[in-house]
Amino acid sequence: MSYYDELFHPIVLPNGVELSNRLAIAPMTTWSANLNGTVSDQELAYYKRRAALSGLFISACIAVSPTGLAFDHQFIAYDDAVLPRLKKLADAMKSAGSKAVLQIQHGGSEADPNFVLFNQTVSASAVPSFSNPETVPEEMTEEQIQTVIKEYGLATKQAILAGFDGIEIHGANHYLIQQFVSAHFNQRTDEWGGTLDRRLRFPFAALEEVQSVVKKYADDSFIVGYRFSPEEIHRVSGYTVNDTLQLVDGLIERGAHYLHVSQNNIKAIPAGNEEGSETIVHILASHINGRVPLIAVGGIHRPDEAVAGLHDGADIVALGREAIMDPDWTLKVKNDQVNQIQVTLGSKSQEELVVPDRLWKIITQPSGWFPLA
Repeated sequence: MSYYDELFHPIVLPNGVELSNRLAIAPMTTWSANLNGTVSDQELAYYKRRAALSGLFISACIAVSPTGLAFDHQFIAYDDAVLPRLKKLADAMKSAGSKAVLQIQHGGSEADPNFVLFNQTVSASAVPSFSNPETVPEEMTEEQIQTVIKEYGLATKQAILAGFDGIEIHGANHYLIQQFVSAHFNQRTDEWGGTLDRRLRFPFAALEEVQSVVKKYADDSFIVGYRFSPEEIHRVSGYTVNDTLQLVDGLIERGAHYLHVSQNNIKAIPAGNEEGSETIVHILASHINGRVPLIAVGGIHRPDEAVAGLHDGADIVALGREAIMDPDWTLKVKNDQVNQIQVTLGSKSQEELVVPDRLWKIITQPSGWFPLA
């Protein structure tokens, strides 16, 4: 028996769907869609190359609305013409037995004004964007809020029609849903803002809309996940881990099948806590207490780090950058070739790794984002 065996134990989601192991591929932007918002051939090859890595494969985020595109060459859900290529994407992701999940997203104030409808970003309130403070969104009207909620549902219907096994609502990384949750970005005085209960109305409404579409067009095996950032305290103070526990309870009550905590470091502790305190993952896992699986991510490169994540309370660990650097990671762990795992990016390995040109150009910049060989 290997120390890594527990990574390969199956796990059953609350809707009865079994995942073959405790590994997921985290959603990662490729900046590589075709100019009409469809999935490109390079992306299809990239996804197929990684199809055997995990039991759960989460796609890059797809834009649910023309008001929410977050970056250039993002693929879109809001045009029926994209469906044939979305079907090919689902097939590529499922080609080695993994469950394929489409992550659905709206950029809010993090959207790029160059790509959104009428070049005007929208958000909960007219508060400058987190990453581009010179971009000030327009505060959404009640009608705009209802429209975007419906768009999450329409994106879910596209995922169902394309043959995906599920969707993941992107409520993390300072995008629109997180902007509603945040007391910094949401300064509304109506029923969508103010108290935490009111700020949580938007993510809950999006989840309920998604669930109603699933009920209508899919069966019980369709997976609905939710990704969140556990706290917002670094450059802006919007909510804490304690606030997130209330979000977690509401998501579980409304039938989310898994929760996915977005972090740069799986071992992170809450801001302001003493070194050696319980990790955020441990706090979340203790609170969730087995009600739904918790996926954790953040700086996992070697299998012992993945096992440590499970021991800290995560039910599933997700590989992000590592899934790009070594698509054969899982095979190497199973074949006792752990010492052959690539934990840096070789400058001449694009062809072998099957990485789209634009993504390759971005990740090989010496920015510190990817460890370069």
